Parts: sequence; C-alpha cells; structure tokens
Amino acid sequence: MSQNHNIVSAAEDLIQEQFELEPSLEQVIWIDSDKTTEIRLLEINPETPATGSVLAFYFPPHEEFLFATHIAEIRPEEWQKILRHEIPLPEGWTLDNYKVYSRETVTV
Repeated sequence: MSQNHNIVSAAEDLIQEQFELEPSLEQVIWIDSDKTTEIRLLEINPETPATGSVLAFYFPPHEEFLFATHIAEIRPEEWQKILRHEIPLPEGWTLDNYKVYSRETVTV
C-alpha cells in the first residue's frame, strides 16, 4: 500500500469523524488533496463565527494518526469568498487540487 493511498484513507476517515462530531457541519474541503505529507481541511460550518480569514489549527502526527493535519472552520459565505479569491488561504495552500465532501457523500 502506497503512502498516498494511506493518506487518502486517513483523510477520509478523519472527514467522516468530523461529520459525526459536528452536527452543523455542512461540507469539508480537502485542500491540496494531492499532497502526500499532510492533510489540510476547511470545515464549512454556518454556526462558526465569521472572521473573514482562514485560521488553520495544526495537529502534529501521533501514534494513532500518522499525518500532520491542519483544520480551519469557516462559514459557507467565507468559502464562496475564498473561491472568488477575496479571502486568502493560509501560506502555501492552493485551490489547484481540492475535494469537496458533504454529509451525503460520507457514510455517517
């Protein structure tokens, strides 16, 4: 099993877990999903306070989860502004390759 397959499986498990933990979560966007070294998620939650920026929290790899992870919560309208390049992504993040997950596409 390749490293890339492992990170995809780990990311999808993490995304499913986030939907289970956050009832108001609408979508999870996996940014730079072709990266094989870390997982970068935008969680779209209408109950999160609007900040007008993307503040990603870093979770280092550990025994139970082997990949460094960055998670940022944003509001649906902030995601639209990111798509229009009105709100910048964190340094080094890009919209070149991302995947959108919704509650309906993840088995919860």
